[in-house]
Amino acid sequence: MSASIASNLTLKQILAPVAGDIEQIDDVLRSIGTVDYPLLQQGMEAIIAAGGKRLRPAILFLVAKFNRYDMERLLPMSAAIELLHTATLVHDDTIDRALMRRGLPTLNTFLDEGTTVLAGDYLFAKSAVLSTMGGVQRATRIFAEALVAICEGELEQKFSSKHLHTSRDRYYKRIYSKTAALFAAAAEIGAVLSDAPEDEVQSLRQYGRQIGMAFQVIDDILDMQATSQELGKPSGADLRQGTVTLPTMLYLASASESDHEAVRRLVEDEDRYDELADEIIAKIARSGALDEAHRVARQFADEAKAALVAFPDTPAHKSLLDLADFAVERSF
Repeated sequence: MSASIASNLTLKQILAPVAGDIEQIDDVLRSIGTVDYPLLQQGMEAIIAAGGKRLRPAILFLVAKFNRYDMERLLPMSAAIELLHTATLVHDDTIDRALMRRGLPTLNTFLDEGTTVLAGDYLFAKSAVLSTMGGVQRATRIFAEALVAICEGELEQKFSSKHLHTSRDRYYKRIYSKTAALFAAAAEIGAVLSDAPEDEVQSLRQYGRQIGMAFQVIDDILDMQATSQELGKPSGADLRQGTVTLPTMLYLASASESDHEAVRRLVEDEDRYDELADEIIAKIARSGALDEAHRVARQFADEAKAALVAFPDTPAHKSLLDLADFAVERSF
């Protein structure tokens, strides 16, 4: 499948069929984000106010449109998925010692590391409680399995950092756990909560998985390509922290021996000067590696769209197709 006209659409336009329902998520998050400690409460409110694309709950809502659409079932789980995603960002920022996200200060800027970890744990626990409120055990199990996969992904990234040689399969496994697992869970849960037939459940899970893979590959491209202002964090952050992503892997496949050695010194923490990092990131951005990585992301997006081929032509169906294209074509 080729790209659609999604490049001409804003995310707001793509998600229009479920926009009103997405807005209700913020009300749920605010209602459960109250804690008794003023400084922590301030941080929680900032996290929720910062928002995000709300892509995962949007996918849950959109796939549910194919069958029985029951907001009493869907809303708690959609909020749980968004809260789980938020909790992972809190832990990511703690692990990475990041001070900015989406252009705003992280909890790390005004809480010590231990308290920030506890804040993330609190959000994980709250998301788990929310996941039970839809009243469907299978959906709660899918949610729990996604949480396990996310934790495995964080551990894999932690233990594989500062290692230059990473196989493509291991990279795919890592980004599935880190990102695609929650996209897949959102789509599968939306199908289960709407009483979709089992063949549709599996097709929709495949859609979520592949769009999540595409989304993370593009994130890894943007990490090399976009400016710090656009990213809301330093460009090339992964490589600066010793994490090898697909663009670097593709660049190394044809890099000179001297360039290969420079990347090794940076990744293995032998030479962590900003000037070296800036030079390597610029070389990767000028090489064909980003274009090649983009083709990989496009293949994942096309596979996501292919999973929807048997579904009826509805506004939700169009939104899901356009969302797959948006995942690849976006610049933020």
